[in-house]
Amino acid sequence: MSSALSYNESRNYSSAQIEMIQGVVGATADGRWGPSTVDAVERWQKDQGLSADGKVGPQTLVAMFVQARTADPGLWPVVNVGAWSGQSSLNNPNDDVAFCAAHGINRLYVVVNDHSTSRSARDFDTFTRSKIVTLSKVARDAGVEVHLMSWIMPHATYLRQAAEQLIPLVADTGARSLQWDAEEPWTQAVDPPSYEEAAQQVARELASLTVPMGVTGIGYTPADKFGPLAAVCKTLVPQCYATSGGSLKPESAVSSCVDRWRSKGFGGASPAWEIGLAAYRQEGIEGHTVASAMTASLDNARAYQFDSVVYWSLRQIRGSAEVTQVIGSIRNQG
Repeated sequence: MSSALSYNESRNYSSAQIEMIQGVVGATADGRWGPSTVDAVERWQKDQGLSADGKVGPQTLVAMFVQARTADPGLWPVVNVGAWSGQSSLNNPNDDVAFCAAHGINRLYVVVNDHSTSRSARDFDTFTRSKIVTLSKVARDAGVEVHLMSWIMPHATYLRQAAEQLIPLVADTGARSLQWDAEEPWTQAVDPPSYEEAAQQVARELASLTVPMGVTGIGYTPADKFGPLAAVCKTLVPQCYATSGGSLKPESAVSSCVDRWRSKGFGGASPAWEIGLAAYRQEGIEGHTVASAMTASLDNARAYQFDSVVYWSLRQIRGSAEVTQVIGSIRNQG
């Protein structure tokens, strides 16, 4: 009992999550852990044919949430559905924005460059500026929020040039936020300065930015390199990609990545969260159809009370009727 109680308290679930658990297991819904709630969890686990240890780990939490949501379909809905979009959207703005509007995608994350293969110091640049501005206007006119996403590297000249170009671009596009993609060009950069120094330069150079900054990265990004950048950003966007051939499972990808990021202290005490999900390689995930795999990832996000998701990518959403159907239904589910 004491070990289960200590474990459950260590999970740092919100009072709303605890009340949900208590409602499912038939305990008094007071939003606090106690022996009676642990006893009720054990009884529920026995009824479900599970190991009755009284512990509510990530997968148990999701199973309880799914049961609670069956009774209350409007419980903890996802209200913001985004998609990252690249050059295909810049070349086809009207069709891609119309697709978003028709399928419940209310946020468009416009990728402004592609530095994915860069490791050595280089100049900062973007795709054709006028196309970025045009796509953003078409989206705003259709009621789709615009956010900009740029790759990032830690070198001083690159960061100075990024600020010079992105601050006016954010203003001209009406973007609601600027998001950094801090993958290998950031974490595997050749001859970088200290990552603390680079992150502080980002904060200085972008101090006049009028919208919040966010940062995205893989779930197991190196903490010593990613952490300093996360500390100067408001929003964290872990890429919780459960795909065929990958190691992450739909039922636990979000909890696995988020728990790790929280354990590393990324973003401080109370960052905002958006959850990155995969719209690609959803076929062939063991034990799942495309729809059930995507729904399992969504339920994992909802069980943590995350209300904003963003998919990689719009092009891949458009390439699959099954993926499109799932995404089109998300914001209609309560």
